[in-house]
Amino acid sequence: MTLLNRIAAALRRPLRIRLVASPDKAAAALRGIAAFLHHRTELRYRRIRIDLTIRPDEEGNR
Repeated sequence: MTLLNRIAAALRRPLRIRLVASPDKAAAALRGIAAFLHHRTELRYRRIRIDLTIRPDEEGNR
């Protein structure tokens, strides 16, 4: 990626991801997001903001 592309990517708005899930589902989703971003070269220098909220699962376990 050229210097100009890096500068343009830094000036763009960050990619926003909002995730509300139980702890095990949130961990699996974060691993999936990391794998997805690892393979996407156009997102390599893009800022990413992840808002993560951990909620107890349906059975009430934490």
